[in-house]
Amino acid sequence: MSEAVAAVGEGASDAAVPTVEVEGLTKVYQAGDPDLAVRALDGLDFRIERGDSVAIVGPSGCGKSTLLHVLGCLDRPTSGRYRLEGQDVANLDEDALARIRNHHIGFVFQSFNLLPRMSAVENVELPLLYAGVSGGRERALSALARVGLADQAHRWPNELSGGQNQRVAIARALVTRPSLLLGDEPTGALDSGTSADVLDLLTTLHDEGTTLVLVTHDIAVARRLRRAIWMRDGRIVDDGPSGPVLDAFIEATAGGADAPA
Repeated sequence: MSEAVAAVGEGASDAAVPTVEVEGLTKVYQAGDPDLAVRALDGLDFRIERGDSVAIVGPSGCGKSTLLHVLGCLDRPTSGRYRLEGQDVANLDEDALARIRNHHIGFVFQSFNLLPRMSAVENVELPLLYAGVSGGRERALSALARVGLADQAHRWPNELSGGQNQRVAIARALVTRPSLLLGDEPTGALDSGTSADVLDLLTTLHDEGTTLVLVTHDIAVARRLRRAIWMRDGRIVDDGPSGPVLDAFIEATAGGADAPA
């Protein structure tokens, strides 16, 4: 394991070290002409404590997905600091970021992102194969059992429902035992009943100690999380307990200041 990956895990047993800490986080997209630069993230400062659950809300184009990509080490900030479990990861190279993603971060996307020619258990086992972890099949089966799909392990994605595929994706995200679970509209492609089931699973995982951060346009989903961060134009408008923050967001939406993502 690389020094960068090992360093990220060193603070895992220290409850005083937040899972996420960002200071002055900025992401600027250049279009050649400096006057056309887009500040997708504009000087963000916040912490996410170990075991917290956070919804990121705001209008389309406010920077929610950009922030999630930076937190997931899929993109680098232009400036500022991002500490994951106490280790500054903002300026690591691509190889180090890939190792951190594999060992410390789980992702759940709206589109599932399962490989169609691999069974459920093979999809779940894949991150362990990339990491060179032994005993991967047993861990993958255990992860599927944890999301209620032990009896579907050898089915193909096209043999499963949308909700079951999202559960497979959640099992894949959990199989590496990540420090941080990130979701980008994880219930967006599901009907209301299936969405509720998946959300129940995610909140159960949080109750068991998983640090959970979801980008969502669904206020009902956001209300299930403890905390909400409301963004607009790359900045944080409000950050606090989900009830008051979401009430203010809805009022602003009704008044035309914001629109649902």
